[in-house]
Amino acid sequence: MYKNLNAEVLGVSGRQSELIELAMTYGFKGLDVDITEVVKRTARTDFERAARYLLSSKLKVSGFDVPVDLDTDDVSFEKTLAALPATVEVAGKLGVYAGFLKLPAATDRLAFPEYFEILRQRVEKVAELFEKNNVLLGLSFSTTAEDREGKQFKFIQDVASFLAFFQACNCKAVALIIDTFDWTIGGGTLEQLASIPGKRIAALRVSDVATVPTVTDCTRSMRLMSGTHGTIDNVQFVAALNKNGYEGPVSSFADPSSFAGVTRVAIVAKSQDALDHALAGAGLPTFTRRPDMIIESRAPIMDEIGIDA
Repeated sequence: MYKNLNAEVLGVSGRQSELIELAMTYGFKGLDVDITEVVKRTARTDFERAARYLLSSKLKVSGFDVPVDLDTDDVSFEKTLAALPATVEVAGKLGVYAGFLKLPAATDRLAFPEYFEILRQRVEKVAELFEKNNVLLGLSFSTTAEDREGKQFKFIQDVASFLAFFQACNCKAVALIIDTFDWTIGGGTLEQLASIPGKRIAALRVSDVATVPTVTDCTRSMRLMSGTHGTIDNVQFVAALNKNGYEGPVSSFADPSSFAGVTRVAIVAKSQDALDHALAGAGLPTFTRRPDMIIESRAPIMDEIGIDA
């Protein structure tokens, strides 16, 4: 397992070169990226130029949000699907670990049984493109009320239904994102976690919460940085996935509202500390890296790897 930075979810913004520098400065080995930006750059120039920052940094490109709305109408879905191969091809060239696709928590389209099969077929179609490019398709679900608001029918919002959906998918590229916040609130157990092979896990996301709410009461703002209260035992999650043979990214996930007035550098540093604690607690090697540990270098890391920001 390696430390990974998802800047967007933490409310950290910046150019790709700036985010790469933050990740490298604070000892991250991987980075989630905006794949749409890379695809647009590739179309304007070529892949090598579009991806030069990422390739030169030697960071692992861990994941990206798949630009697909599973809850849209059939015409819109097929149009999106037709445009997806170019995106997944770029991801394959980058050696991306996984694409991230969220299952709807609720819908206005159909009740659960009928909608389940429609969504399964859609996920299979997307996953086939990923399999051809040797990239996992990581599925996630949500327990937060905001993702169900105004919808008529409930869909995937707990671990039992999440695992049932995963098990119904036939494509081997389909994998699971283990989010310790949603897993805990969604009623997941360590026994269920132990049943998932490491090669079918796309990402591990660690968070904390003051007290564990019910799914009915759960909101996004409750998601805190791992270790804030210790309510969620993220060390147990890391240890369990390590035992399963998982070797992919582990990322800090927290709602940006919890970082009001905090600089982006401080947020990234806190993220590193949280991941170090979880990894070290599970007996896995980790290394804390800070700017004052970079010996005899006052130049930005982007200069050290020989590319212009």
